[in-house]
Amino acid sequence: MLRADALTLSGWLHDAEEVLRTAGCPSPRFDAERLAAHGLGLAWGDLWTRLRDELDPARLDGLLDRRRSGEPFGYIVGSVVFCGIEIECGPGVLVPRPETETLVDVALELIAERESPVVVDIGTGTGAVAIAIARARPDAEVWAADLSQDAVRYAERNVRGTNTRVRVVQGDLYDALPTELERRCDLVVSNPPYVPLGAEVGFDVGAEPHEAVYAGPVGDEMLKRLADGAARWVSRGGHIAYEIGSPSQGRYDLPEDFGPWTTRFDHTGRPRVVWARR
Repeated sequence: MLRADALTLSGWLHDAEEVLRTAGCPSPRFDAERLAAHGLGLAWGDLWTRLRDELDPARLDGLLDRRRSGEPFGYIVGSVVFCGIEIECGPGVLVPRPETETLVDVALELIAERESPVVVDIGTGTGAVAIAIARARPDAEVWAADLSQDAVRYAERNVRGTNTRVRVVQGDLYDALPTELERRCDLVVSNPPYVPLGAEVGFDVGAEPHEAVYAGPVGDEMLKRLADGAARWVSRGGHIAYEIGSPSQGRYDLPEDFGPWTTRFDHTGRPRVVWARR
């Protein structure tokens, strides 16, 4: 609980930071500031002009309790910014993270020389990756697929909210795609579940959908399925690219006409994306 005398915004931020640090939040000060800005209806940059303002702590304590319990910040405020685009998210869907922006960077590089490329995002979740690609390449034919009905609903809302041209379909991995896309996909991209069952996860990951986080006993089950199905869908000269969680993941056997795997590291210096060309 916060101190009874935390009557200014500055005091509330100080105490909230300690509460979140004790709870294991990886960015306690940053999250405290964002919670305050959201709860007070302020832009984050305007907090600094209000630090001496008196406030009723109860106005913000409910938000703090939710974050302390491990609820993702994106669920609390209802959206996150991904590749500079506001993406709606909430219970039932994975929260887009900055590390996944590396996947978008790689995707745009791989289709840079293609005119009107066909791009498929498997396991789209909120639709963030597909939308970011479509925003950067409005000439692209972009498809977004997910098995989860909740994810499909979020993706459809985000497509409408961002006014991007993305076709959202529901189904299990490649089964969601129409046969007209066979061997026409210039890029198959995915941020699939890749955490082994029982593995420890981050402060707030446990609140996100189990099926979007955990892949199976080993953790590479979905990655292997993506590699196995690539031959049916990827065009000649096209690519498959997906996010991984560890250096041991990702380099699974592809048909002989695919080239070797390449790895891209994210902003934290960890291997994050692998891709191969057909």
